[in-house]
Amino acid sequence: MSDLASGDFLGVFALIRRGNATLFVGNDRVVGGAPTRTWDLPGGRVEAGELLHEALARELREETGLAVCGAPSFLFVQEGRRRRGGRAAHAWRSFFFAVDVEPGEPVAGHEVLAVRWLSPAEMRTELTAPYHDSFRRWLDVGGTWFRSEWSD
Repeated sequence: MSDLASGDFLGVFALIRRGNATLFVGNDRVVGGAPTRTWDLPGGRVEAGELLHEALARELREETGLAVCGAPSFLFVQEGRRRRGGRAAHAWRSFFFAVDVEPGEPVAGHEVLAVRWLSPAEMRTELTAPYHDSFRRWLDVGGTWFRSEWSD
């Protein structure tokens, strides 16, 4: 999830699992007024003219060096609104896909400070940003559409 000053966000994110662990990328963000290391699924903004699967492959390659193998499988969509000082700042729509990748180890790159494989227990303690609510609900109960709100 990008820290946006303004403008809506259309994004794609990859769920990559190895055994019991899921791949996350780390960035420093301001959450609730405090600098915070957030752990997010690899992914990001869909650029003008890109299809979702193209953006997914590009973002994954840029952030981790990994290459998509085969077709991604749709998991869910999250639609949300960020508010600052009680006013709507922007909306986002993020599409989440299960992805298989070519063999190799992920390496942090392009606006990503770190990569980390998280166990289910670690996800419960690390995924605390406001926009993680949908992913946590998906882990708990499944579903294909979630609404979220982030207020600063």
